[in-house]
Amino acid sequence: MVIISNGFSKFHLSVAAAEADRRRMLSCFLTGAYPTPLIRKVLSFPFLRDNSKAQRLSARRDQIVDGLVHSLFSAELICTLGLLSHSDATVVESFRFYGRSAIRHVEWAARRGARIYHYRAGFGGESVEAAKRLGMFTLCDHASVHPSMAESLVENMGRIPIREEGKELGRFWNALLNDIEQADAVLVNSGFAQETFRLAGHDRSPVHVIYLGVDDYFLEHVPPRETESGAFRLLYAGLFGKGKGAEVLMDTFERLEDLSCRLEIAGPLEPELLDRRRKFFSNPRVKYLGLLSRTDLAKAMSQADVFVFPSFSEGSARVVFEALACGCLVITTPNGGSIVEDGIHGSIVPPGDSLLLAAAIRRAYGNRESVLAVGRRNALLVKEKYTQRNYGDQLESLYRESLG
Repeated sequence: MVIISNGFSKFHLSVAAAEADRRRMLSCFLTGAYPTPLIRKVLSFPFLRDNSKAQRLSARRDQIVDGLVHSLFSAELICTLGLLSHSDATVVESFRFYGRSAIRHVEWAARRGARIYHYRAGFGGESVEAAKRLGMFTLCDHASVHPSMAESLVENMGRIPIREEGKELGRFWNALLNDIEQADAVLVNSGFAQETFRLAGHDRSPVHVIYLGVDDYFLEHVPPRETESGAFRLLYAGLFGKGKGAEVLMDTFERLEDLSCRLEIAGPLEPELLDRRRKFFSNPRVKYLGLLSRTDLAKAMSQADVFVFPSFSEGSARVVFEALACGCLVITTPNGGSIVEDGIHGSIVPPGDSLLLAAAIRRAYGNRESVLAVGRRNALLVKEKYTQRNYGDQLESLYRESLG
């Protein structure tokens, strides 16, 4: 019934495919590099068991019947070469190659009754045209704000930019926009992302919202929450860069020198902030945790009091849902695309405002009992309403609605 095309890396469409397969709705799953049975055999060799890259590839596997998975490995290899050589043209060409390579699988699945093509923005290309010719319903999954606003939101420190007619987009964002505009419908994962489509003047197709929540693998690895007293612990996770509000967080923490708190940061570091980061990370109250496995991230979140995420532009940050699941009080911005409500799950502060972000942290610091109580409610909320199965239920409803 449904073809799901994930594109490269570990993306939420692998969870969508697992849920579709659970419901006997999946015709085939297209993706980049994937631990197929042959690859799993190779990865089991002793010299690869402890290799971090091999482990990341192995972690891409989801609960999908092997026979339904089609790995377009060579397309992702081209993308990797483009990233290593800093060539945007090569990266975009890898997207196009992926789309062309997907055509034969789309045609194969259509002959066996597939009626919906659910694809990731940027990875559709010519395969979307093929699906339309075959009479399939095309659903474009876009995990960010409207492409015309992505760079402007970062440049404006999270403030919604004035709509610019005829603004030139780069190759990457154009590839995504082309896939969005040729779809019968678009799926985003937050109300904030949906609002940016409205503000951008998108009226070609309906834009649906389904929040992703937290997948089963992560929930299974959330440890019991630690209740040790001591320094108040703040945690940030994700790419530490300008678009995520990294500079705002650094400014904020400098305003909190009088508090007995520490800040931990997990995730890759954006090279552009290198000079300032050196001084920031020399602060003994700041600890860089590096790139964590999802199991280690769950542990770090379960030890933190507050999760801080001052992002300027998100579709819907998965790390916010994960922090809620681990019992953190969350302080974020409206642009984080989360379900966090101010005064209920934590605090919502305007993007780019280090003064108000510092004030929100101070309020949490001054009432640690309330922080614990809010955290317990947050964890319960995720387990009741924002699990992988909840996401699958809503996705199934959208599929059936799309087919009338």
